[in-house]
Amino acid sequence: MTAVLEPTAALTEQSAKLLLLAYDAFPDPVFVKDLSHRWVAANRAFFELFQLPPSAVLGKSDPDFFPKDQADVFWKHDDELFASQQPSEKEEKLTDASGTVRTIWTRKYPLYGDDGALIGLCGIITDITKVRATIEQDFRLAAEVEEQQRVITAQSRLLDELAVPVIRIWEGILLLPLIGEITAQRAMQFEDSLLRAISEHQAEFALIDITGVPLVDSTVAGYLLRSNLSARLLGCQTIMVGIGAGVATQIVRLGADFSVILTRSTLQQGLEFAMQHARSARTLASPLRKTR
Repeated sequence: MTAVLEPTAALTEQSAKLLLLAYDAFPDPVFVKDLSHRWVAANRAFFELFQLPPSAVLGKSDPDFFPKDQADVFWKHDDELFASQQPSEKEEKLTDASGTVRTIWTRKYPLYGDDGALIGLCGIITDITKVRATIEQDFRLAAEVEEQQRVITAQSRLLDELAVPVIRIWEGILLLPLIGEITAQRAMQFEDSLLRAISEHQAEFALIDITGVPLVDSTVAGYLLRSNLSARLLGCQTIMVGIGAGVATQIVRLGADFSVILTRSTLQQGLEFAMQHARSARTLASPLRKTR
């Protein structure tokens, strides 16, 4: 049979002394407040925070040592715990004895008397000034990186637009001069620029000048055909001009059906066609506008 021995008064006193020594060895300030917000007990680290002896701190409260705005926050958080009787964790600002404003993480816990009634609270303060500074620096760096990325994206978009320029050469007529190798990426940019310009200018005709294009492969041919269809859905007729003998041969060998795209040998011929038909469309429409 195992007997359970009751602790003697000496053992209890020794245990209490050891507990107090442990609190004093704890590097974070620990304090006890009564229901009137007065400090009634604390460890050595708490008094070092004030650089004062216990007799100069105990029995006093936050307004005796801290700026009013900080003391108001401390009391507000105390009152919230007294009302809820639930533990709380808060990030707060504290001005220490040297005048340095520190960021602290305060954990507070309700304390009860022998009769179970609330008698105050116990608090533990951890200085997180360096941690908060590191977090804020990380946020600043992240914001700077985000801003740099935004600038890079904007510059890339501008370069894309310059790489595939869309020129409004006449009312309702656009010109897209394509020069150099048309990669899949440039073809996608071309399609996007074309459709945005058609919508923006309410264009009737779009002249696609491929005089300076040395090669048209199946991918590029597919984008050109798709762009033509998309433009037609927006009410715009595309006219491809400047097809050289080499490119014409490539298109034929690919078997791409370019019969759905209106073509003209030169830019001048394409422009003349577009201007004639654009004017005709407006002339036919004008009597209708006058009769309304």
